[in-house]
Amino acid sequence: MRTVFSETLRRLRKEAGFKTAYRFYHSNGGKPVLKVSYRMYLLIEQGRLLPPFRNLGIYIHALRLVVKSSSAMQLVSAWLRATLGDEPFRDMLEPFLNVPPVHAVASPLNKTVKKLLSKKKFFISPEQMAVIVSNRATWLCWNALLNDTAAWSSAALARKMGVSCALARLAFRKLAEAKLIKRQKDGTYKCLMAGAMLEYPQGNLIPDAILRKFQEFGESASAAGEKIFMRRGLLRASALEFHNCFPLLELNLETAAAYGITQKQRDSALFSVSCDVVKIRDF
Repeated sequence: MRTVFSETLRRLRKEAGFKTAYRFYHSNGGKPVLKVSYRMYLLIEQGRLLPPFRNLGIYIHALRLVVKSSSAMQLVSAWLRATLGDEPFRDMLEPFLNVPPVHAVASPLNKTVKKLLSKKKFFISPEQMAVIVSNRATWLCWNALLNDTAAWSSAALARKMGVSCALARLAFRKLAEAKLIKRQKDGTYKCLMAGAMLEYPQGNLIPDAILRKFQEFGESASAAGEKIFMRRGLLRASALEFHNCFPLLELNLETAAAYGITQKQRDSALFSVSCDVVKIRDF
């Protein structure tokens, strides 16, 4: 029998783009990350088991929710309601919860764009991410193949990316073993995810060393490039309410993928697109 928590978890899982429980469980690293076996996770979705409260933060990050956002608070509130019962929760606890407005900046257009983008979305597992950042050459080869539908030999891509042939061969082997690229009959390789939206694991679900390397490779590549557009602003806002804007910022960033191409053009290039929100100080 499903509970308010299991129903909320299933809804948020589908909204995040995970069509099945199996995909959600394994794309997020399985038992080492979610702290339960797949069978136990199915019991959670069926409403027959509740995860420990201390693990709710893991689920918030696995669902790609923004901490302190309305959706994250819905999950926490659902756990408390399922644990305490509807009436005790409503009478004794709900009045003290400061839940931000639901999707304060959402619009039908935002929902439509996010739905369209989720149809071509792949989730990178923590194990696959570790392979991608194993070294700079592998990170470069991966991002090149991800943005091209053509089949490449390691030697040809090595010349294009400016890395040694030996490192490119090793990168191709590692990426193929991780099922990120596939070997063709003629010995070349191609990425079957080329042109699709990717979701990498959130930083809280992967070792710090992997996250640092992922950020380092991206930042060094961006620093070496030419900055062609920048907007920066400063505002004062409620921290709780402003968190609800983050999904919209994320969506705008993902929408840039609509301009992505996977075949060479006269002026095509690799671009780095980023969005940062920095808390300067309490005020």
